[in-house]
Amino acid sequence: MALNDKRLCVFCGKVPNTKTREHVVPYWLLEATGDPKRVVNFGQNYAKGKEIIKYSWSNFVAPACDDCNNKFASLEARIKPVVETLMRCEALTVADYVELLDWLDKVRIGAWLVRHMIENHPIEITPNFHISARMGQKDRMVAVYVFDSDNQGINLLGSDSLIFNSMPSCYGLRINNILLLNASSDFFCSKGCGLPYPKSMTYLADGPDAGRLALNDFGYEKEISDPITELKLFKPVVWLYQPIKQPTDDPAFQGGYLGHSNLFDSRIAERTLGGAGRFGALFRQYADHIEMLGNPDTPIDFDTVTGADSVTQSEIAASVYDLQVSLFSSVPYKGQPSEFDMAYRQAKLDDAEAHAAKYRERSPDQNDGHADQALAES
Repeated sequence: MALNDKRLCVFCGKVPNTKTREHVVPYWLLEATGDPKRVVNFGQNYAKGKEIIKYSWSNFVAPACDDCNNKFASLEARIKPVVETLMRCEALTVADYVELLDWLDKVRIGAWLVRHMIENHPIEITPNFHISARMGQKDRMVAVYVFDSDNQGINLLGSDSLIFNSMPSCYGLRINNILLLNASSDFFCSKGCGLPYPKSMTYLADGPDAGRLALNDFGYEKEISDPITELKLFKPVVWLYQPIKQPTDDPAFQGGYLGHSNLFDSRIAERTLGGAGRFGALFRQYADHIEMLGNPDTPIDFDTVTGADSVTQSEIAASVYDLQVSLFSSVPYKGQPSEFDMAYRQAKLDDAEAHAAKYRERSPDQNDGHADQALAES
């Protein structure tokens, strides 16, 4: 899919008032992972017979308003020491991880928009959100993996799939010796975290609201689930979920959020970060239990991963595409999709499964990650 207007600000979606350019992967991170001018693969140019797009990381940029760029520069300044701490395998606080999740939202949506700008896909789209409208808006998750390797480089794993093209909900960001597996989608962990969720959620395939989600019958579970979701991941050193409440002015929901019908519900308050607001607490998934983390100052240490729990980089890379398939398949259709829509849906699933298989077929000596493998790997 290609953007039908490539001149819009990557943050707000409006026509920029200046010629400011935003580095989707920040320049400080490019410097921390090698030469910012190194040339890598950036997907396929569909207008030129799927010719591989090659240019430098430093040119992986998007249009931006000057005001928006300055606003998000403060996030980059705060997140730099957080990422540096992760690369040293040291503890971060709950507040640090919440900010990291915001930043992962930013990079994920920015990468999605830039891919559409450069790939010239024959199917055009008009995005109904940009970074500002998507960051911190949906349930989200991060799993942190650490590699025993000194290799430098960046991967944006999963951003080369057809599922990501239309549903930018999951990717893996490798930064030198760490990989951050990030997912964000409507209510995908709210149920397990004991916060309000729709018991019925369907994708409208036809009619005037085609392409939208139909949400009905809100409620919440009295107990927190273990596991939080049915996702199957290799064991990470840190695995965190964060549910996000959705604001509403519907008077049926006195708490001001979808499904929050009782303003004084102590269970919901207990499961909310700091006890109030739309951000849920962090819920840490362990192999045998869940830990709820509602105090922003609580430190989060790395878990130990040894023996049979240790897997290769390629296996973790493949799991990114597995997670995309899981999220994409989780919401049923309502209505009658067209033959083209059904065929394209199957093509997306086949494409993600092919990407996963490509990584799984790698031999052990190909798992060292010496070279950058950017948006699309040849």
